[in-house]
Amino acid sequence: MAQLVKHLVIECGVAQTRAALLMNGQVWKFWFGPARGDEMSDTFPRAGRRFAGRIKKTDKALAAAFVDLGDGRDAFLPLKKSNESHCIDGALIEVEIKAPPRQSKGAALRFIGPLTEGAPGRLAPLTDAALEAVQSMGEGADEILVDDGPALRMLHMAGFENASHESHPVSLFEQYGADQEFDAAFERVVPLTGGGCLMIDEAQALTAIDVDTGGLTASSPARLREKIAFAAAEEAMRQISMRNIGGHIVIDFPDIPGEAGRKRFQAHLRKVMASLDGAGAASFSRSGLYSFTAPHHALSLLDRFTQEDAAAPVPGRRFTIEAASKMALAALERRLRSEPAVRFRLCAGAAIVEYLGENENWRGRLTQCYGPRFDIVTEDKSGDRNFDVTEQ
Repeated sequence: MAQLVKHLVIECGVAQTRAALLMNGQVWKFWFGPARGDEMSDTFPRAGRRFAGRIKKTDKALAAAFVDLGDGRDAFLPLKKSNESHCIDGALIEVEIKAPPRQSKGAALRFIGPLTEGAPGRLAPLTDAALEAVQSMGEGADEILVDDGPALRMLHMAGFENASHESHPVSLFEQYGADQEFDAAFERVVPLTGGGCLMIDEAQALTAIDVDTGGLTASSPARLREKIAFAAAEEAMRQISMRNIGGHIVIDFPDIPGEAGRKRFQAHLRKVMASLDGAGAASFSRSGLYSFTAPHHALSLLDRFTQEDAAAPVPGRRFTIEAASKMALAALERRLRSEPAVRFRLCAGAAIVEYLGENENWRGRLTQCYGPRFDIVTEDKSGDRNFDVTEQ
């Protein structure tokens, strides 16, 4: 059996820190956080973080309290004998995030204790963004590559001696194929090696994955279906991990004739399922659908970076203004890094330019790193959330 090699690459951008976990050269997981130095502004209720919450109301019938964390959504706290005396309307309490908010649902909470003063919002400790990326998914990595010298020193001080500095004209995400994988993670159709494809439909109730073998032919149809099913199992687990999909997941694999073939496939399926942390309750239905559950440790990429709309990247959704703005600035940063003697212009929709104007510290960091050889101008001809980087 080939040895599994894990690499974690961390990009410390001016507006965002992002990381990708690669297993044998393939991207299996993404992590996104604030730029280093912006940790105070990252108040999103990720799993494991602690917050001060104000109880808005309790519901005895549901045995639950609805809690204001300051993010605009009511979080859910189960009432128990150990906490119900502290959980009264208007009380301020300390809680830990068990599961982050998802679509219209607020975060799920664990009660820590009462608080005497303060306001709803995130509580200390605040972790450096690069260190949080490593702690979230890189502790078992064979090597950690980071593009920022101060971040490297901080990781070494934290005991991660396997971290090294990689400075390159091409960004780490581009160099290791993470940019391409991120873009593809919003596509509904995923081609399979050797033919066929996955069709992934993520919804609030469940995620459905269909394996399409249409158009494929072979001298042995049974063997072909088995081969495609094996490839589909591996790629489906990678896509679920990479897209950070949780909850109830149903996969319609091709039917494999013959008891021996089905046993081979089920053994393979158990093996690849082991790559998904916390997955469970797996079974085949009478109709042959394979279903299981995966934990919601964080938002899926679709939930985090898009909102309901009739536009791209998928039907019915488009990128949020925050996501589009950070993508635009990252594209400009990549060009500035790779071509140090060229001046560039970022042409973007009015909404992006306005959002970047509200975050002038990002522009200041860009100037500090690469000099004042760029302009950001409004260009609304192609839409308020589109952008382009050109040479001047």
